[in-house]
Amino acid sequence: MKKLTRTHKSLFLRMLSILLTCIAVISVSPSGAFGQAVEKRITIDLKNTSVRQIIYELRKQSGMNFMFEDSQIDKMAPRTLQLKNVSIEKALDELLKDTEYTYKITGNSVAIVRKVENKQVEGHTVSGVVTDKNGDPLVGVTIVIKGTYRGTTTNIDGKYSLAGIPADATLIFTFIGMDSQEVAIEGRSEIDVRMKETSTEIEGVVVTGMFTRRAESFTGSATTFKREAILRAGNQNLLKSLKNLDPAFQIMENLEFGSDPNRLPNVQLRGQTSFSNLQGDYEGNPNQPLFILDGFETTIEKVFDLDMNRVASVTLLKDAAAKAIYGSKAGNGVVVIETIRPKAGELRVYYSGDFGIEAPDLTGYDLMNAAEKLAYEVQIGMYGPNTAPGVITAYDSYKKVYDDVQRGVDTYWLSKPLRVGFSNKHSLTLEGGDERMRYQLGVSYNNVAGVMKGSERNTLNANTTLSYTYKNFLFRNTIEFTRNWSKNSPYGSFSEYTSLNPYWAPYDENGNLIKTFKVHTGYGEGSNFEQEVYNPLYNATLNTKDETAYTEIRDNFSMDWSISKAFRAVGSFSFTRQESGSDVFYPASHTKFAKYDENGMSDRKGEYTKGDGSSQTVSVQAGLNFNKTFGEHLLFANVTWNMSTARTISTTTVAEGFGNDYMDDISFATKYQKDGSPSGSNSRSREIGVIGAINYSFADRYLFDASLRKSASSVYGSDSHWGTFWSLGAGWNVHHEKFLEGNAWIKQFKLRASMGYTGTQNVDPSQSRARYEYYDYVYGDKIGAQLVALPNDKLKWQRNMDYNLGVDVTLKRFLTLRADYYIQRTDDLLSNISLPPSTGFLTYTENLGKIENRGYELAVSVTPWRDDERQAYVTLSATALHNKNKIKKIYDIFKNSNDEQNSSLDGSYDYNDGQPGDTEVLEKYLNKFTKPATLYYEGCSMTAIWGVRSLGIDPATGQEMFLTKDGRSTYTWSSADQVVIGDTSPKMSGTLNLNAGYKGFTFSASCSYKFGGDLYNSELVARMENINGQSNLDRRLFKAWQKVGDVAPYKVTVISSGSTNYTKPTSRFVQKNNELYISSVNVGYDFAGAAWLKKIALERLKVSFYMNELLRLSSIDIERGTSYPFARNFSFSLQATF
Repeated sequence: MKKLTRTHKSLFLRMLSILLTCIAVISVSPSGAFGQAVEKRITIDLKNTSVRQIIYELRKQSGMNFMFEDSQIDKMAPRTLQLKNVSIEKALDELLKDTEYTYKITGNSVAIVRKVENKQVEGHTVSGVVTDKNGDPLVGVTIVIKGTYRGTTTNIDGKYSLAGIPADATLIFTFIGMDSQEVAIEGRSEIDVRMKETSTEIEGVVVTGMFTRRAESFTGSATTFKREAILRAGNQNLLKSLKNLDPAFQIMENLEFGSDPNRLPNVQLRGQTSFSNLQGDYEGNPNQPLFILDGFETTIEKVFDLDMNRVASVTLLKDAAAKAIYGSKAGNGVVVIETIRPKAGELRVYYSGDFGIEAPDLTGYDLMNAAEKLAYEVQIGMYGPNTAPGVITAYDSYKKVYDDVQRGVDTYWLSKPLRVGFSNKHSLTLEGGDERMRYQLGVSYNNVAGVMKGSERNTLNANTTLSYTYKNFLFRNTIEFTRNWSKNSPYGSFSEYTSLNPYWAPYDENGNLIKTFKVHTGYGEGSNFEQEVYNPLYNATLNTKDETAYTEIRDNFSMDWSISKAFRAVGSFSFTRQESGSDVFYPASHTKFAKYDENGMSDRKGEYTKGDGSSQTVSVQAGLNFNKTFGEHLLFANVTWNMSTARTISTTTVAEGFGNDYMDDISFATKYQKDGSPSGSNSRSREIGVIGAINYSFADRYLFDASLRKSASSVYGSDSHWGTFWSLGAGWNVHHEKFLEGNAWIKQFKLRASMGYTGTQNVDPSQSRARYEYYDYVYGDKIGAQLVALPNDKLKWQRNMDYNLGVDVTLKRFLTLRADYYIQRTDDLLSNISLPPSTGFLTYTENLGKIENRGYELAVSVTPWRDDERQAYVTLSATALHNKNKIKKIYDIFKNSNDEQNSSLDGSYDYNDGQPGDTEVLEKYLNKFTKPATLYYEGCSMTAIWGVRSLGIDPATGQEMFLTKDGRSTYTWSSADQVVIGDTSPKMSGTLNLNAGYKGFTFSASCSYKFGGDLYNSELVARMENINGQSNLDRRLFKAWQKVGDVAPYKVTVISSGSTNYTKPTSRFVQKNNELYISSVNVGYDFAGAAWLKKIALERLKVSFYMNELLRLSSIDIERGTSYPFARNFSFSLQATF
């Protein structure tokens, strides 16, 4: 693990001091949470003034709410009050001195009431408890008698009592962020009220990250998920929950690395917009959407490690009207994440804990046991007679294996590097304050123990948020510290264990680990008749190291100035600094260096790779918002300016020569890697932009959105720094038309349309510039440099033109429907193209194509049963997505790339490139032939599978017959006969969700499905045909062709020197990829309202049990997780509020 550098320590100590200061402030604050720290002092000089007027002045200066009865206050004689810099209590004492009235302060409210002297108050007395939707008591709810100023507020237990009320009166209950409620007394003496969150806060707005829009008047395609829905969909990480909720948010399945906790997912939103060859060492996935966290851009790693309990909502911005405000970075869609903001009230403590297990999922593996493997080797003739002098005979090899099998050796190697991982995560949040100052302190820890032994990912986060309101200003600042450290398994790749023969025992009779196994090659005579295969368990016993870590500090500051009812000025500043490091160490005794002695490199045994990196991002944003209603006209307008700069530095050093296995620091190395030296990179990018956006509606029926952004970026050529991005949207709220007025069924019927240009920047920041590399020798006193990358001053923005048509329908309370049809056309497509070797350069970035994504989305939610009294409901929801991708135009230069890949497939494997049994060389060639090439042609899909059409296995010869492009049959595979044999994009994909509850019980299930797509089963090719016989194999090989007349789906292929009988991309291994996946199931119980909670100082307690990645039903039998297995997750979750 990378040790803390001096910079790390300095940043950490700075963050720690800030947190301790905040905690100290809270600790010394009296009850009422900052009540005294921000108390307003009163200065007043009023002579012979009515009490009502004096109260108005006190309310103005203190900001507190006053409740009183008009008839009482108006009867009081005018008073004189001359005070300077006194507390509100002192001012009230002076005001009410020598009167029959007194006051009561509760939270931020002041009630002026008549003094009562041991006599019953005339009228009705009403009492009760006010709670939120979860049954938690609400503190500080204001209750007044309608038509008067007389009332009270709830105490810390949510209780209230109000006397002297007419029997026919109506009470009004109000609370910030909640819908006000009017309740008629009707003679009752006890009234309990459950408050509901304000709809405009929860469902009535669309959060874009820069500003909010009324959902009623918004014309863009945006989907918002609240905290409750996100947690119901799973508790592993935010990205997986979003995948379970919306099919447009796709996590591309990684069949190689499965559930590896240290592997970041590959995410797309509404399809692929860039060529995959654009991904390089300096940038991420070019098809990845933009992530916005609390108004500022962030990385997918930050979102991957984010504590889900902090998330308030996530909004997916899909079309131009929704995402064009981000202009040059929004082409792949935008994911806007809002975290929970501190709430006013007494100090509250929230705790959430998850305790789970990760269990390996090996359902795709069906390998031979020891007896089956030996029988198969005999069947294909691996143990032919050999009597050459001085060598081990084939019979001797066979006899040893046979004896081991007979004595019961049958090792299940797949279990050796695996475990059941025990994971846990904890989140603790403290919050409170009043209407002026609010605070929130949080700390979380997440430990994910992977199913490969020794693999884990740990994330520690501490954050503090302070918000302060002064008159018309709102200031908010969030400081966040994150420390992540992770380890990869010392057991190596899982594929090493799936290839080991089951008739090998890992330990000898004495329990000692066996370091090497003898394998009969079957390739000929001489010293190579038997080869050594190393036991990967041996490397796991060594002092290896494979660790990464990063430390990040993030500070977000924002200011909001309400200039008037119509105008608001906003500004924000963000600073992020990250320090990262990686350490990979292999000691000299590692099998990686087994052949170094015979090759004369014994002094280079042992290797240490050390990486260090840092990144820093600064963003500034300022804007002016306008919001005005003119009769039936409603206008929102925003003008925003922003600027950002980012810098990334990385260095990598590879050193060799370690004399001792425990010399595990790079300082013990004797030399750099052969022909190597330390390397590094330094990149910087800057961007500036101006955005204007308007949202207009007439009578809430006719809607219009428009935005324009002008941006400049250093990423692109000097002739194309500036880019223009825009959007237009229109909508019609049909349900507000007169012909639907009074309709009891249709609550919403909106039609919307949008179009606009956006761009992408997921590319190397220096791709348009000339880059130089220094020589490693000195001429005279000068160091030379050579040009290693050509400049391109004309490199332009990659732009997406989006068209979207949509409809939103809501019927009463039980059905909602949302449908979108979209077309996304990408112009000036960026791509890395190969150059002829004669130029001296390998690749060059250029605008070379156009692609189109066309499809539709559908989301339906039905609530067939709902009973608010019993807190009972059943909700069923389903989503569907269809996306078709097509290359509209590419340049001829792509032909070079296609020709290179085809030429590579036409090659053959020859042992002259390595020694017989050289598994590294063998794997290199077999991987090349086993998987289809990635080819791009106009009119075809970017996800097309290319290969030669197969006519099956000839029963007479056991060889595969192919169909040429011109329709002839042949036994010869040729790249010239390749056509599109499938497409990985499904015809349809979507999600299915069930949510149900009854009183405190809840049940949720999330499923995903896809059908109509194809998959080239390269793992089946590797197990069935492109084999060498030395490794363990799939049981289905017994169904392969063996003799003349066999009708079989597979041929027998054993790779040997000069052999060309291996399988290349063929339609025979293209399979329909239909899948139903039960992603998450959880059951829970909420103890809200239980009397015993107060006895243990709890306001709320909820327990849940999650089952994630539970079941996969597929039309394909495939080995999944070849380098790192997939896993099922089971966890117990606890949420408590103190």
